[in-house]
Amino acid sequence: MTLTDRALGHPKTRSERARARRARVVREVEPVAREALLRPAGRRKARRRYDLALPSAGAAVRLPAIPVIRFGPRLMSALLLAATLYALQHAFTAPGFRVGEAAVFGNRIVTIPQARSMAGVGGQSIFEVDPQDAVRRLTSHPEVAAARVTTRWPNQVEIELTERHPMVEWNDAGRVWWICPDGVAYLQHGTWPGLVQISSEKKVLNITDDPLAPVVPIGVMRAAAVLNAQIPQATQLEYDPDHGLGFEDSRGWAVFFGVDGDMVLKARIYEALAAVLESSKAHVGFVSVEDPATPYYRQTR
Repeated sequence: MTLTDRALGHPKTRSERARARRARVVREVEPVAREALLRPAGRRKARRRYDLALPSAGAAVRLPAIPVIRFGPRLMSALLLAATLYALQHAFTAPGFRVGEAAVFGNRIVTIPQARSMAGVGGQSIFEVDPQDAVRRLTSHPEVAAARVTTRWPNQVEIELTERHPMVEWNDAGRVWWICPDGVAYLQHGTWPGLVQISSEKKVLNITDDPLAPVVPIGVMRAAAVLNAQIPQATQLEYDPDHGLGFEDSRGWAVFFGVDGDMVLKARIYEALAAVLESSKAHVGFVSVEDPATPYYRQTR
């Protein structure tokens, strides 16, 4: 070791020089990034090779290589999606799932074709039928108080109705309505037994755009039912806006009772008054028991 080596900072011994060489080699090698270590080496797609032997020539012809197709999860998902879409399209269009004629139960006023038309489920796919929506359509008609719609596999629909039964048949200036105990009215449907008959010369029923709105006060309905039950000859009642309910008595006069108050008491008072008038041979043209405290009559001229 010379003085010059000491002055320049060179190693003194052979071992020190070996360590210095190894340190230089380590510094010259750059560290490899972790991402590069984890990245898989690029591989070419596997291809399947076919060699065609030529017996006559004793040689073989190499055909073009064909890539090997591997079915991954994405391809399987696409196939499942396509199969699902096809199944749904088939379900909505197949005749076997299309509703024909719904079965109808509980109807007496509404005919079966009318009920089916009201529900609006004919010709639909069974998957498109909404029972609650069909119930809303049915109960929007005044004839139907409640309904239940049931679907059955593969294409059957059942409709069960609870109808509003009429209490009064009202001839409103030539147009006949059936009125239920809650005051809801709908047009006459054929015949119905036991209805109270009422007629009015002028239109008095409150017919509006709302088919479920009462057309007459409920008190009028109750009064008509009591008079019809208490007075046997009151089979055909009349309604007058000024005098209320009344009828033409077979003894030759018109009698009116109003529309409120105790109709049973009014009926009894009238029967007693009618007996007196009949025995007196008076020519009576009008009798009023609208106020049971002050009944009166008018004679004909």
